[in-house]
This record gives sequence, C-alpha cells and structure tokens, in this order.
Amino acid sequence: MASYDEELLQAARSLLRRRAGQRGRLPGARIRRSISTTYYAIFHFLLEELCRRIAGTRSDLRIRRRILARTVTHRGLRTAFDKIRGTQINASVHSFFQAGPAGPLAAAPLFAQNLARAFIDAQTKRESADYDLNEPLSETDARVLRLRVRRAIGNWRAANTSADRDFKHALYILILLKGQLRQEP
Repeated sequence: MASYDEELLQAARSLLRRRAGQRGRLPGARIRRSISTTYYAIFHFLLEELCRRIAGTRSDLRIRRRILARTVTHRGLRTAFDKIRGTQINASVHSFFQAGPAGPLAAAPLFAQNLARAFIDAQTKRESADYDLNEPLSETDARVLRLRVRRAIGNWRAANTSADRDFKHALYILILLKGQLRQEP
C-alpha cells in the first residue's frame, strides 16, 4: 500500500497527464494544483516521519500520531529548515545538533540540506500557485518540482546510519519546537 505522500505525488503527476490526442498547453489550474499537491506530499511525508519517530509506529498509537501531527505548523517547518539548509547550521541551533563526542556538526548532512531546500522551494511555489495568479508557472516547473521532492524524500528514507538517525531525531524535535530553542544567557 502506497504511503500518503506517494499517493499525493502520483496525483500531482496525474494532473500533468494529457488525454489521448490532447495538444498545447495544459490548463493553468492543473499546473497550479500539481504544484500545490507536490508541496503537500513533502509536508505530509514530514508529518508521518516525525510522528512515527517521536510517537511510535504501533497501530494502537495512531491517534497519538494524529494528535502530534496537528501541532506541526507550515511556518515551524520552514523556520527549522531555514536553520539547517545552508553550508553551516545556524548558530542559534548549532549546539543542539551536537554529534556526541565528535562535537557539533559544521553543516547538516547533505540528505537533510536537500530535503530542507526542496521543502522551502515547494512551499514558495505552492504559495505562488495558490495565491499569486500573476506568477507564471509552467508544466516544466511542476514536473521539476515533483521530481526534486521525490528525490529528496527518497534520499531522506535511504539515510539510515546511526549519525543520520541522530540528526533526524534532533531535527524532529526542532520542528516540534517550531524551529526555536530557548537561549540561556
């Protein structure tokens, strides 16, 4: 059975399919809906990942996972990802990503940076697709975004070393904290 994020990516792809014999530009609404659906695929992927890792995977914990998912905000995800997407982890959260005795990481692992960038790009494009009809969006924009999101999710799933799992766990906590850590004087 496909996960919800996979179903959403398939729906985004279906919106860009042409009927037999159909030529020319696709309707703008289908392109915009595909972009929006792609964003929600990565958003729901992150919710599922976070909730399964923090609340647990047993079937009797499903309600707990759904309640936890409702605490995650689009802005909180963006704030957390803004802090790890660059060549260095933001100083405000740098020590939170301490990697055991090896000390703090200089940068987030590449799989995390790529997911962060894909999420931010998808969110930006989704806002344009849903709210800015003056922003021209093409079929190519929608296809490239969907492929980028699919690749970022695949790389995230494939990252399973102990250090990868530790980084993911710290990031899930940062996301729950809406990207903000209390700084002590």
